[in-house]
Amino acid sequence: MTTIALGMEVVTHNGEKGQVVGSPRDGRGWLVCLDRPHPVDRRFREENLMEWHSDMDDPYSDYNRM
Repeated sequence: MTTIALGMEVVTHNGEKGQVVGSPRDGRGWLVCLDRPHPVDRRFREENLMEWHSDMDDPYSDYNRM
């Protein structure tokens, strides 16, 4: 499991890509700015985030063969 840090590009549990812009506060989770046409900030718990890798955008990579 990867430790989440500020500035890291992540993927949420529902497949949306974003960047971590704020640390957890009072147990509310990491603040993530989601890549959308109109960017939105949402809080996610660490177990619902995964580090994003450039291989995830490649349809022929091992990430997408499952």
